[in-house]
Amino acid sequence: MLSRFLLPPLHIRLSWLVPLLAAVAALALLPHATSGGRTLLAAATLFDATLTTALLVWAASPRQERHWPRALLLGLRGGLVLALCVPLVREWWALGGAVLVAALAVGLAGLRRPLPEGFAELDDLERAEATLARALPSPRAARLLTYDARLWPHLWRRPALPEGQHFGTQRGSSVPATATLLLFYTALESLPVHFMLAPHSHTAAALHLAANALGAGWLLAYTRALRARPVTVTHRRLYLRTGLHWTVSTPLANVQSARACVPSQDAPVPTIALGVKPNVVLSFAQPVRVLGPYGITKTAAHLSLHVDDPSGFLAAVGGAAPQL
Repeated sequence: MLSRFLLPPLHIRLSWLVPLLAAVAALALLPHATSGGRTLLAAATLFDATLTTALLVWAASPRQERHWPRALLLGLRGGLVLALCVPLVREWWALGGAVLVAALAVGLAGLRRPLPEGFAELDDLERAEATLARALPSPRAARLLTYDARLWPHLWRRPALPEGQHFGTQRGSSVPATATLLLFYTALESLPVHFMLAPHSHTAAALHLAANALGAGWLLAYTRALRARPVTVTHRRLYLRTGLHWTVSTPLANVQSARACVPSQDAPVPTIALGVKPNVVLSFAQPVRVLGPYGITKTAAHLSLHVDDPSGFLAAVGGAAPQL
C-alpha cells in the first residue's frame, strides 16, 4: 500500500518526467543556439515533449483507459510544464492556438456524453455541476466554477425554486450578524488604506480597493443565498440546502426516517446547519452526496439540519412530530 502511494502509476510518472527531461535538454542547448533559432528550438522541444508524452501515456495506460481526450490532456500538461521551464515558448503563437483547439476538442467531446439519470430533478447547483463536469477533465474544477457561477447572481435576483413546500433554515442564526460585522470592518479597513496607498501607487490602491469590494460582494451574495435557498419538499424529491454552503437532493423514497434532533445523542451526526443548532435528523436508505463550498463533497447516511418549522417539515417527509 505504501509503495502504491509513493510510486504513482507509470503513465502518471511519464506525463511529468518526459516534459521535464525535454525542458532540461532545451535549457542546455539554448545557450549554444543562435538568437533567431532559439524560439524555433524551444517550439520544436515543446512539440516533441507533448507528442512523446501523449504517446507514452497511451502505451502505458491499461487498454480500457486509452481514451484520446485523456491522452491529449496529459500531453498538454507536458506542454504547460515545458512552457513554465522555457520562457521562449510563451512567444510561440501556435502554443496558445494548440491549447485553445485542444480545450475545444475535449469540451465538445464531453458535451456529447449523456447527462446522468434523473438530471431534470436535480437541484440547480447539481445540474450545473453535472453539465460542466462533462466538458472539464476534473470534477472538482467543475464544482469550483459552478459554485461561483451560482453564487454571484443572488446579488440581483432570486433563484428559481422547485414547486413544493419550502422551509427556511436561518431563524435565530448568527450568520447575518457575523456578516454585518465583517462588512463593517471591511469598509473600516479598506477606505483608509486606499487613501494611504493612493499617493504612492494608484495601481496598488485600486487593486486593494477592488479586492475588498469583491470580498464584500461575495459576502453579500453568500448571505442572500442563505435566505433565498430554503429546504424544499416535493411529492417526489427532497432538496436540502443551507444557502449555497451545503446542497443535497435525494428522492423522497430514500428518506428512511426523520425525527427530532436529540443533542446528547446526535452530536456525532454530520450536520448542514450553519450558525444555528440542528433540530432535525434524517437517515437515508442509500448514502447521499453533499456538495459543499468550493469543491468540497462528503457522503453521509445520516444528516442533521435546522429548519424554522420542524413540525411541518417532519410531517411533510413523513416523520414523527418533534417532542417540543
